[in-house]
Amino acid sequence: MMKSRPNKLVLCATSQSLLAGLWHAGKLQASQAFNNDAAGHEEFAEFLRQYPATPVYLIADAVEEDYRLESVPHTTGAAKNELITRKLNQFYRGLEYRTAHFVNRELDKRKDDKYLFVALNNAEFLHDWVKVIQDVKVQLVGIYLLPMLSQVLVKQLKLMAPHILLCEKLSSGLRQTYLHNGRLRMSRLVPNVPKAANQLGYFYLVETEKTRLYLISKRFITRETPLNLVLASIDGSTQHISQGISQEQGIECSDVNLSQFAKNLNLPAKLIEQMPELLHMQLLASGHAVDNLAPETLTKEYDFGKLKQTIKMATLGLGMLGLFAAGAVFYQGLNYQSALKEATQDTMLQQRRYEEAAKNFPVTTIGAEDLKAAVELDKTIALYPKSPRRMMQVVSAALEQMPEVQLDRMHWALTNDTNIADNDTLITIPAASVQASTMFTAEATKLYELAYVTAEISGFTGDYRSALGTVNKFVGKLKADQNVALVEVLQEPVNVSYFVNLQGSTTDEQSTQTQPALFKLKVILKAPDAAQEVAEVK
Repeated sequence: MMKSRPNKLVLCATSQSLLAGLWHAGKLQASQAFNNDAAGHEEFAEFLRQYPATPVYLIADAVEEDYRLESVPHTTGAAKNELITRKLNQFYRGLEYRTAHFVNRELDKRKDDKYLFVALNNAEFLHDWVKVIQDVKVQLVGIYLLPMLSQVLVKQLKLMAPHILLCEKLSSGLRQTYLHNGRLRMSRLVPNVPKAANQLGYFYLVETEKTRLYLISKRFITRETPLNLVLASIDGSTQHISQGISQEQGIECSDVNLSQFAKNLNLPAKLIEQMPELLHMQLLASGHAVDNLAPETLTKEYDFGKLKQTIKMATLGLGMLGLFAAGAVFYQGLNYQSALKEATQDTMLQQRRYEEAAKNFPVTTIGAEDLKAAVELDKTIALYPKSPRRMMQVVSAALEQMPEVQLDRMHWALTNDTNIADNDTLITIPAASVQASTMFTAEATKLYELAYVTAEISGFTGDYRSALGTVNKFVGKLKADQNVALVEVLQEPVNVSYFVNLQGSTTDEQSTQTQPALFKLKVILKAPDAAQEVAEVK
């Protein structure tokens, strides 16, 4: 017997004995059998005391089992638990070991849930073993029916027939398990199996017929349902029985040799011949969970142990997280200390540079007020843009509102002299005649955007009164812009043709030879403040 603690302890109890197996990492390490008597119970208690913290899984191989297939309305959550509990109390009131196994969901309009309700009608053979488990206070995970693991075995063997009757020769007797589409429906155990080989064929045939009649009475199958009989053995000893039943009775019967399957599970074939239940125990130890029949009072030690393990893992995780956080803070502190040291050195270096620059700073005779004005003027000049964008936006806005006005030329300047000359070849105005407006006073310390705009009225037919009105309207549009400080008309559209008689009509024949209706404006924009300039630059 191994002294080290296994990962799992799996038990299989029958009416005569209990088989215990120790598994480590899914592999069987050792096994031991205990008789169902006082001495066996004492030996079992000593055995369990070696593994107080090991989870225990108990399989029940019972004779008196009950199976009921029922459909219940589809529910979830607390309503589902309440409905299942009510059904279990209805079928098995007073029975301790019971469960509801979900089969499938029906395909009709209601789509009810189909459950197989299972219970042990007589669990006296378990009482002594369970009492020992409670006294030793080991962690009982659950109690499971052996036929539910037979369902797992059929799935692992990939037996696909719709109606399968699996026959297994176990230490407790012959176990016959009926499965519909791979799902458990019922199982029965025949404890007394004849030892004579010549009697086994008749025995299998008789018990199969009994099971068939029971299935018909329970309406699991009909008389016409083809039943696929599967005889499982580890050494192929049931092969001749299978052939005899198929030839003499016409029943579809096949033999399954479990030796290769056991080899894949790392189980010795000779050990399975002596204790066939180890195959089912191996499936449970490998993680194939089935429905638990044990009440919560029996599994509280395991639940409490699992809670403690969760708390330990959470504490360990929080501790590791705290260590990582502390390391990160420490590393960040080192970085901050290094950065502070570098900043201190840089500050000292800049201080020395400042002191050296202050010693060599030149002395000037310019007054403080003049220096201040020069600095302010420099700041103001730096804020102004180098392009006529703002002026073009103002003129464009007015042109969009008056499509009959056509721009011919625009001379833009950024200056503090609002009377600068314009070298326009279309309309020449002497610089001496360009006088500053009394409505606008320019500040000498500010730069203003100034533009000489030369335009004409498209589609001009000689109606100068209308042309003057258009110019006045255009001037009004420009003045309405909040950026405009001054709009001055330097040249209005007048008829300078010598063909026109001053006493004649503007619509006479000679007036058809009209000159373009040119006019010229002087536009000055307001000097923007610093905030506006910064916003425009952004």
